[in-house]
Amino acid sequence: MSEFNHNNGTMLERVKKIFQINSIKRRMQLAFLSIILLLCFSGAMSLFELERVSHDTEEILLASKQNVDLAGEMISALNEQNDAMINMAVIGGGFHDIAPRFRECEESIARLSAAVEKAHQSMSNTETPTATDSLVMFSNRINALAKAYINGEVHSAIATDTLSRITTHSWYVDNYKTEYVNVSNQIRKYMTGSESTLGPDVNRLSHTARRAVTPVFISLVVMLVVVLMFYLFIRHYITKPILRINRELGDYLRYRTPFDENIACRDEIQTLRDRIASLISKQR
Repeated sequence: MSEFNHNNGTMLERVKKIFQINSIKRRMQLAFLSIILLLCFSGAMSLFELERVSHDTEEILLASKQNVDLAGEMISALNEQNDAMINMAVIGGGFHDIAPRFRECEESIARLSAAVEKAHQSMSNTETPTATDSLVMFSNRINALAKAYINGEVHSAIATDTLSRITTHSWYVDNYKTEYVNVSNQIRKYMTGSESTLGPDVNRLSHTARRAVTPVFISLVVMLVVVLMFYLFIRHYITKPILRINRELGDYLRYRTPFDENIACRDEIQTLRDRIASLISKQR
């Protein structure tokens, strides 16, 4: 048992010798190296977080631009469809005037459906996936009315309803224009609602920015502590012993007073003290 304890003690001593630094030069190098490594680490962490901030900012701006572009596309398609319907149902005209309006209306139906579908898909990945359900419903309804007019279903219904005086003009005012106003309101809600869905992303960006600054702040605090400890170390182990040795050596040279060989010091300063004491003892 005693041999085991002895072996453990010997091993601990070896480990201590490995990590023991008996040189002021090495301690100074280690201190400055620690500060440099700390600065490099904090700088790398800050750059990493700032890169994330830049990436998140680009994503938010891209999402906002896509929402604005989709809203503009929906408004453009809806207004184009409405203009075509006014020319066909209200103003009227011959076949040569109606045929181009049919094509414009069909193209605007396809554009509005595609834009609404993209908006619905983009909102499905947010925290409010049902925000565009009303937009989809009303756009489908107005597209169905436009298709019914193009296919002649509206004219057939007017022709068969002999009891009332329904015309394409009154059909537009009572049916199509109401749906047009509903879709316009839904597009307006989409524009304002899409901005509100960016709130969580903005909050996440704010937290990421704080994380980018935190390593630098921590590094500054740690550096202040390290510099303070470094100052105390130099003052206690280097400055004070050197001043004491210098004073004792000056007193010996001027007044021949005995040199104090018990000055508390370590490492190279202790070697310097011992060599001065040895030199003085040889001169006696």
